[in-house]
Amino acid sequence: MQGWRRKWVMVMLCVLPMIAGCRVIVVDESKEKSEVKQVVQKPTEALKLDAKVQVFKKSLLIRSETTLPKGAIVDVQLKPYPDDATSLQIIRTAVEPLDTVASSGTVKVKKDGIIESITIPRPDENKRYRLEILVDPRKQNEDVQEALGPLGENLSNSEGNVSITEKSQDITFLKKYANIMKREEPDGFMAKLDLVALDEQ
Repeated sequence: MQGWRRKWVMVMLCVLPMIAGCRVIVVDESKEKSEVKQVVQKPTEALKLDAKVQVFKKSLLIRSETTLPKGAIVDVQLKPYPDDATSLQIIRTAVEPLDTVASSGTVKVKKDGIIESITIPRPDENKRYRLEILVDPRKQNEDVQEALGPLGENLSNSEGNVSITEKSQDITFLKKYANIMKREEPDGFMAKLDLVALDEQ
């Protein structure tokens, strides 16, 4: 029995210095996971802006609905095409409208994505126009900019997104349009048209 105790004491004397040099570090993994969740951002959901226009002789009636936040400003613009542009060139997007705005309006998004309908003048029924709806992130209030990004960073995966570079900054807009033809042409009178993204036509 004495021999066994001696062996046990000898083993302990050999093992204790080894154990004394080791450290045990306890890591709280639940804390690390929660910190990782805070750092990783969820990808933003695509925002929708759907609009239709009804074409009358002297006016255009635009109705829309959206998932944009309440208070977002939506601009409506009617731009004429050059007089020498053919209807085929316009349909194929082979020609751009002039920079002139023939008529325009502005609407705000209300609760639950409701946008009031807006009527804008159609100055000349014998001209062809491009009707555009546009969301410019720089025109929005702080709450809306928080959702869209100050330069539209969160619009990049939304249908109708258009990016430009201005003063070395990339800015992303939402933009949709419809071609308004001359009165005697198809889509020129009493037509109901969907506004679409540029790459859809």
